[in-house]
Amino acid sequence: MSEELGNVGKAPAGDILTSRKVYMVTLVQPSPGAPDGFEERYTAYWNAVEEQVSQLEAKAGTVNRVFAEGVIGRGDDAMLMVQQSNPGAHRLVRSRVAAGAQFEEFEDTDLFGQVIDWGRCLQSGLINRTVADTIQAHYTEAADKRVSHLANRLSEGIQESEAALLLGGDPNIALPEGVEKFVVSPPELDELERWVQQANEAIRQQMAEEQARAAAGEPPAPPAADANEGGSGLWTPGS
Repeated sequence: MSEELGNVGKAPAGDILTSRKVYMVTLVQPSPGAPDGFEERYTAYWNAVEEQVSQLEAKAGTVNRVFAEGVIGRGDDAMLMVQQSNPGAHRLVRSRVAAGAQFEEFEDTDLFGQVIDWGRCLQSGLINRTVADTIQAHYTEAADKRVSHLANRLSEGIQESEAALLLGGDPNIALPEGVEKFVVSPPELDELERWVQQANEAIRQQMAEEQARAAAGEPPAPPAADANEGGSGLWTPGS
């Protein structure tokens, strides 16, 4: 259980119940075609998150609102987007919404799109420094505006004494002043991250061996049973 989760017991129960708070959950994405072993760890992670969020709700307050990075829209539209993209997250959110929580609009569509597109431009192999600096400046400007927008949405959306569930990629996201943060980080997250590192190291080793065989004029070895289906190299959850 994370240090932040342990903070539930450090303040009087009345203070916690009457304060505004956010339960922060790392949005681990599914990864179709990942090596064998990912799916069971993905499922174990979301089961552990469900258990820890339920413990938080029992001590600090039931989730009233849901916010999710990368999700466009609110209510049923947001639920559908999560359902189609992340079954584990959908199970977590669905039960809270069924109990009365509101799935709030979090992202600004235009700002989110700008951050994605400028980021893609930066990754496109630019060779001109002036162009690269210009794109970097636009990316930074859009990213800063997005961060400000997300903070405002949390400040305006979470009412007094309410608890919000926040699904995102950065547990260090800035929260409005006066909002308590509880990071939900079960051991299953560390286990999944270690497993991903090991799987990628195995892929690197396989690629190095294939390159050595090719240099020596030897035929390639048959693919490993748990290698990426596409054989294109490294992967991360959600790729």
